[in-house]
Amino acid sequence: MKVLTLCGSLRARSSNRAILRAYERLAPSTLTFEHYERIAALPHFNPDLDGERPPDEVAKFRRLVTEAGVLVISTPEYVHALPGAFKNALDWLVSDPAFAGKKVVILHVLRGSAWALESLREVLTTMSARIVEAASVSLPLGSNQLDEEAILGRENLRALLLQSMAALLSATTEPGKKRVGGA
Repeated sequence: MKVLTLCGSLRARSSNRAILRAYERLAPSTLTFEHYERIAALPHFNPDLDGERPPDEVAKFRRLVTEAGVLVISTPEYVHALPGAFKNALDWLVSDPAFAGKKVVILHVLRGSAWALESLREVLTTMSARIVEAASVSLPLGSNQLDEEAILGRENLRALLLQSMAALLSATTEPGKKRVGGA
């Protein structure tokens, strides 16, 4: 199954990006990962451009989302909200019929507040995404300077990522399951 990761941070050494890379390293070979790294290249959302021929970068982004069986998202919080460039990327997906029902895993960096997490959940729910609750975890990094090696080297973080991966695999291999991650 194809997994598309979306990092809400534009920083090259973002701990959110490191989490996504660490998650990929823990994945079985049955999952293939692609990382969309061009969120900053998406134009500002404009409904006038959102027709049959959207801008090239938007078309590419939507195609990657369509091809993915699941999206894995990790995003920081800026001023109690989602980063603007990341929210813009989500705005480009609102009118994409392929997004409705898309399975999404959220890997949240826990640093004391959850404003962006709650905002992300609200936006994704409004967009009719299927959040895989059992696979969505909050990771207590404590520092925003951790790379993927440091994340994988911390047993508590590694265990949370493995727990998430197991739940993702379970949710994506159960045919006919209507409530993803639910009871």
